[in-house]
This record gives sequence, structure tokens and C-alpha cells, in this order.
Amino acid sequence: MDVLQLIERAAAAPSLLLATDFDGTISEITSVAGGAVAAPAALEALKALSRAPGTTVAIVTGRTLRDIAARTAALGAVWRVGEHGAEIAAPSGELVYRAAAPAEALDALEREADEVVRRIPALWVERKRCSLALHWRLVPPGDRPAAFDALGGWADAASRRGLVVMRGRSIHEARDAAHDKGRALAFLLARLPPGTLVVYAGDDTTDEPAIAHARASSGVGVYIASSERPDTAVEPDLTLGGPEAWIAVLEELAARRGRLTGEALRPA
Repeated sequence: MDVLQLIERAAAAPSLLLATDFDGTISEITSVAGGAVAAPAALEALKALSRAPGTTVAIVTGRTLRDIAARTAALGAVWRVGEHGAEIAAPSGELVYRAAAPAEALDALEREADEVVRRIPALWVERKRCSLALHWRLVPPGDRPAAFDALGGWADAASRRGLVVMRGRSIHEARDAAHDKGRALAFLLARLPPGTLVVYAGDDTTDEPAIAHARASSGVGVYIASSERPDTAVEPDLTLGGPEAWIAVLEELAARRGRLTGEALRPA
């Protein structure tokens, strides 16, 4: 599949679910997660799409629901999925799904993470409600062998506590195995008309279950490649060279669905 085929198929779908990751997809990756900002053009296109008849927009991310709601507030009424599917909010803002938090396991794992950070201060810990992440993007190259050894031991400790560890772009994140972005996508599709075409785009390991589910549901899985992760372990329908390429697709798709539905899709 090429870009034009994707746009034409998605533009013509009577019912479309357009789901996208945030970091590395509609926002550039930053050295510190708190600095990530969605590209204005992406927000404008997604807001326009959310207003098109027969179109549902979803932001699916590993960030907390509170965090992603703040970063995408300009979108208004869209689905938001936080913590890789552990929390899901409807377009109204109502929380419609919340997984149980493995608090005891995370508390113990956080103590071990703090010990790792004492040895390698450039690592930093991020505690979420249902997961715990260790970020190593800021670790100097010379310290990375020691950091990776420590991260391997930490990941083993997480596994012993019944958690799974996702190894993403400069991050190791431990969470309960009961939820992932693929299951979240299935949750959304179950609430939409039969035959809804799903298009999902993501850039990292955590997006692979959603890309695979989109394809298994006769939809389209899009992989946003990067120098950090040029390939993915699952086969996508389309690989794009970075957020700019994906945002260009969103802009064209917003314009096409506007023309095909007979409505002017002007971002507010």
C-alpha cells in the first residue's frame, strides 16, 4: 500500500476510526517526556477529522490519561486512551474503562528502580498508575553498557513480579500484561458500526499490538519509522519516514473527507 491508496481508502470509508499514537507520531520525540508538544498542523487536521460525519478520532498513548488530555485539549471531543489501554475516556470525557493497578508490585519495583538510579543518575523513573518506566535517553554513551546491565536486572525483577516489560525508544516500562494498545483498539471498534475501517499509526514497540490488530480487522496499520527504531517486529501496511509524513497524510485525509461528505472541514 502507498500513501495515495491509504488516503483514498480512508477518505471513502462510510465509517472510519482514525487512531494515532502521540510521541513520535504527531509530536516529535524530546529528550524529556514533559517537553513533547503536538504539532499544530496535526491538531488542526485531527480536529477537522473529528467533526466529519462517520469519522471517529482516537489518541492512543502510553502517557497517563490526565497528561494526554492536557496535551490534546485543543481536539475537544475525541477518544483518549492512556497508559497503553489501562484507561479509556470517551469523547464526552467520561472514563469508560480503568484497569486495576498492580500497586504492590509497582511499589516494590519502584524501590528497585530508585536503587538503579542511585548508581546511574542519568536514568530517571516515571511512576504511572498502572506502570513504571525507566528512561535512559539522557544516559551518556559511555555509561550505557552499565545502564543496560542494570536495566536487564530490573526487567528480570519485574518479570518475577508478574509484570511485562516493554522496551521502547529509550525506555523500559513495566506493566500488567492484561492491557495493551491492541486490546484498546478492539474496545473502540466494538463501540462503532460494523465494518468500520480502522487506521492506526504508531512509532514504537508498544504500538505493535495495535498495528497488528488494525490489520487483523481488515484495517490499515501505519508505522512511523525513526533512526532509533527504523523497523518494527510486525508487518505494517505502510511505513512512513517520520511525524511530518504522517501529519501530511492527516491533512490530506481531512480535506478529502470534507469534500466527499460535502462539508467544509475548517479547523476551529
